Amino acid sequence: MRIILWLSIFFGVTVFSFADDWPMFGGENGDFISDEKGLLKDWKDKDPEILWKYKVGLGFSSVVESQGYVYSQGYSAGKNTIFCLDSRSGSLEWKKTYPCPIGDNYFKGGSRSTPIVDDGSLYILSHQGDFYCLDAITGKVRWSLSLVDDLGGIRPTWGYASSPLLYNDTIILNTGAEDGSIVALDSSTGKVLWKTGHYPASYASILKRRNLEQFLLFHAEGVSLHDISNGMEIASYQHKTRYGINAAQPVEINQNFLVSSAYGKGTAFVDFSTAKPKAIWKSSKVASQISTPVSKDGFIYGIHGQAGARSRFSTLFCMNSSNGKVIWQQKGFGLGTIILVDDTLVVLSDQGELALVEATSKKYTELFRMQVLGGKENWIPPTYANGRMHCRSSDGDWVCLAMSEK
Repeated sequence: MRIILWLSIFFGVTVFSFADDWPMFGGENGDFISDEKGLLKDWKDKDPEILWKYKVGLGFSSVVESQGYVYSQGYSAGKNTIFCLDSRSGSLEWKKTYPCPIGDNYFKGGSRSTPIVDDGSLYILSHQGDFYCLDAITGKVRWSLSLVDDLGGIRPTWGYASSPLLYNDTIILNTGAEDGSIVALDSSTGKVLWKTGHYPASYASILKRRNLEQFLLFHAEGVSLHDISNGMEIASYQHKTRYGINAAQPVEINQNFLVSSAYGKGTAFVDFSTAKPKAIWKSSKVASQISTPVSKDGFIYGIHGQAGARSRFSTLFCMNSSNGKVIWQQKGFGLGTIILVDDTLVVLSDQGELALVEATSKKYTELFRMQVLGGKENWIPPTYANGRMHCRSSDGDWVCLAMSEK
């Protein structure tokens, strides 16, 4: 979020600049790509400095940063807590706690959805379906509702995990309701603006298309494209996965979308330029279950693999988007996560190792690697904003690193 807050020195006030915030899941554009330059890429003399650490509780909510504050949520003792910290010092500004079960269904459980912050408001969703709009500075509740009790939503097997989409003054949610599964709310009041669709909820977050007034929803039955003003469906493509686990966000490349999931389904590159989308190619060689791939210069980089015993076969991969050919693969990251910063892949392994890898199709080239987190099942993507790298484990350990070369 390119926002600069100028307070005149004539009033004796410090000037702060927040040039490259990461205000929602996947960053400014939801594509897990940061436009910020100056990433620290040379670690040969010493590892990046750890600025601060914090403990937020069990869960899989990633970190968002906006205007000098950072937010994430975690679970402990029958409650979820949303934390607001100072992004520079890691000191606690406020926290908001609300009742919520652990939801440990064949995995650790805890928080799932990532908050979104905009224009002084913070929006959070619990895996039970409780939705809150908070004052981002004070944590005061402005309004709240239940996706289940108030909107007729049906929780997916592993609870609500997708993050809300905020566009202008509208919040769009994937509730899974039988009648009106996609719901738009007025962001300032919570009033329902429209409902549409009949798709069961999955775990992927809603994606706003670049330069078009449309959004894409990866629900439990496939992908649907909608008009963002009223929710009207424009096109749909079937992509069913066992257990309804459609979790990695589709990747937009021109008029096409890369759609990927595990459990034998694989990857499809789908042309959405017509009312009847068709797959340009399909591949069973890569399947992204959790981590959303990133795209650069016609190539796709992502994590191939499936949770459970098969996770030991997981790889980081490079694929040609034009034909689906896998260029290279590399083991050693498990079901990790990936973002793209300053034309460099930042990969966080599921065992807590942070690595920099060249974003090139020529060959796998690892620049540096360091252990930043402990534990297992670390499926939370890192966040990069204003020269700081935020890494959070599923056990709730939050580490902030100085990652700017300046």
